[in-house]
Amino acid sequence: MLIRIKGAISNCYLLLGERPVLVDTGAPGDLKHILAAFRAYGVEPAQLALILLTHGHSDHAGCAAELKRRSGAQIALHAGDVALVRGGRNGVLAPQDTMGRIVRPFVDEEYEAFEPDVVFRDGFSLEPHGVKGSVIATPGHTPGSASVVLGSGEAVIGDVLRGSLVWPNKARDHYFCNDPELNRRSIVRLAREGLLRCHPGNFGSFPGSELHRFLSTGTGEVFELSGRPV
Repeated sequence: MLIRIKGAISNCYLLLGERPVLVDTGAPGDLKHILAAFRAYGVEPAQLALILLTHGHSDHAGCAAELKRRSGAQIALHAGDVALVRGGRNGVLAPQDTMGRIVRPFVDEEYEAFEPDVVFRDGFSLEPHGVKGSVIATPGHTPGSASVVLGSGEAVIGDVLRGSLVWPNKARDHYFCNDPELNRRSIVRLAREGLLRCHPGNFGSFPGSELHRFLSTGTGEVFELSGRPV
C-alpha cells in the first residue's frame, strides 16, 4: 500500500509492506504531518525499515535527521546528493521558468545536516526491507535523484516531474532542474517500466501514460524508449 503524506510544499510517501518504508521526509516543520500519518495507519517510528530520499533538497530531506533519531532507521540516498545533505543546503536551484524564479526564495531553506547510512549509485531492491519494489537512479533534477518502482506498477518519482496544481492527472516540468537533458533520459527510463501511476514530490499523481505524452512534446522531437530522438 502506498500512502501520500502532504507536507507544506511537498509530498512524502509511506510504503506499507511486510515492514513500512518512508520515502522522503518533507520540509523542515513537516514532522507533525508525518507522525500524524504514522498514527493514522498504526505505524510506530521504530518499525520503519528504511528512510529513502529521492534527493537531497530541503523539501524532501528536511526532517530526515530527526526521523532517524526517533526511529533508528537507516537513511538511503544516491551518492550524487551526499554533499547536499552533509551541508544541509539545496545547492543549485536552477529555475526552468518564471514561476521557478518567483518561488525560489521561498523554498531555498537550510535544514539539519546528516550523514546518510546507505549510499547507492544505480539502485537496489527494497525486498530486503519488506517492500516489493526497487530503487533506480533518475538524475537530472539533481545529480543524485532517484525513484522507487513498485511491484504494483506505481512509482514514486521525486521531482523528475511534478503534478499539476490545476489539472488532475497531468504531468508538468518541475520548477527547477540542474540538467534538463539528463532528466529527460530519466523520464525515458521510467517510461520503459510500463508504469500504471506516478507519484511526484509536488502536487497530485498522474497515470504512467503521461510519461510517454511528455516525451513526445516540448522539444518537438519524439523519443523512442532508448532515449534517442526518431
